[in-house]
Amino acid sequence: MRILYSLLLGTSVLGMSLPGFAAMPKDNPMVFGNARLSVITPTLLRLEFAKDGKFVDEPTLFAYDRTSMLPMDSIKITDLGDNRYEIVTSALTINYHDDGFPFSTSNLMVYYDLNGKRKKFTNRFLPKNNLGGTVETLDRVTREIPMDDGLLSRDGWYMIDDERTDLLTPDGWIRPRDTNTHIQDQYCFIYGNDYRSALASLGAISGRVPMTRKYIHGVWYCRYWDYTSDEFLDIIRGYDENDFPLDNIVFDMGWHTNDATLGTGHNGHLNWNGYTWNRELIPDPKALIDSVHARGVTVSLNDHPHDGIRPHEHNYAEFAAAMGAKDGEVPLFDLSDRRYMDNFFKYAHRPSEDMGVDFWWLDWQQNYLYPHVRGHHSTSLSWINELYYRDSQQGNRRGAGYSRWAGWGDHRHPIQFSGDAQANWEM
Repeated sequence: MRILYSLLLGTSVLGMSLPGFAAMPKDNPMVFGNARLSVITPTLLRLEFAKDGKFVDEPTLFAYDRTSMLPMDSIKITDLGDNRYEIVTSALTINYHDDGFPFSTSNLMVYYDLNGKRKKFTNRFLPKNNLGGTVETLDRVTREIPMDDGLLSRDGWYMIDDERTDLLTPDGWIRPRDTNTHIQDQYCFIYGNDYRSALASLGAISGRVPMTRKYIHGVWYCRYWDYTSDEFLDIIRGYDENDFPLDNIVFDMGWHTNDATLGTGHNGHLNWNGYTWNRELIPDPKALIDSVHARGVTVSLNDHPHDGIRPHEHNYAEFAAAMGAKDGEVPLFDLSDRRYMDNFFKYAHRPSEDMGVDFWWLDWQQNYLYPHVRGHHSTSLSWINELYYRDSQQGNRRGAGYSRWAGWGDHRHPIQFSGDAQANWEM
């Protein structure tokens, strides 16, 4: 009798989920038992499956904007019987069979138009004609290389799997998601020939590219060289005398001291990372920055933060006290630790910013040491780009980032650079 009563009500028997008894969805996102289908735009679908029916509404570094969702009155849904549904947007016809299993080639088919023909999409990720995107860096690249995938494809679709990414908590930090129960989170961009809609869909889920500071688009001067204060001013004078514009001058690694004796270092050197001004080259940093600003030019500093703040820095004692470090203990750079990063920005960046430094060149190259944020799935580059960009917005300013490309979602942290491109005919 209990089993018959449960079947009539469409509930569960002995804790087992029974597909096919969920009422036809009235809202978007559409819940079918442990599956959830979200129609974000007419050409963008989100496919989720959670064993306990607890879906993810927190943002991620890719799925940053959860506010966009196609109104239900723009969607037509028809119950075809036998737990099958047809869902229609202005661009797609979706046939879904609520069989109680994750979305697959067996229960989901999406039809779209491409070059005047009707095509079928399934979430089996087999891209063939992708038009290419970008790569993280051109460091050590000396000839043509394959590009990473881009969003646009001659197949008329692309899919991004966001299942293993960390979640952004309400207080702005990251935490790993529960991958034991939440086992599917796919974003299906199905746009046919309408590439503009694909890019609009990316903005709808991943956020728009923010407005940059105007001078970012001007002329920059940068050379890997240990310049003195007078030499920096001579460079600007040369631009003025030749009536050539200059908007930003970069102080490369010579701006800070190179007397570190502790740390992991990079490229066989301990001195790439530093935050204490080199007073032999630049005796009065604030006076130099003021002089540069007086000439209508902004100042940016090269930064390799992988070793954090070490004992040779001018304010290490204050930093160590703020971190509660014991005698002789040097805190390791830790992107996962909010306390560390707050103190890092306070003691590594603020002193130079208080002198007038306009923004930082995040020259992060340590992925071989720290490929991921400690204890998380996020790459170190994606999270450090986010943190640096946020910090650059202090004082109600537009953000200013300059770093290598960290993948989907990093368009929110403009601008990116190629890395150390080689100057040869092959390139």
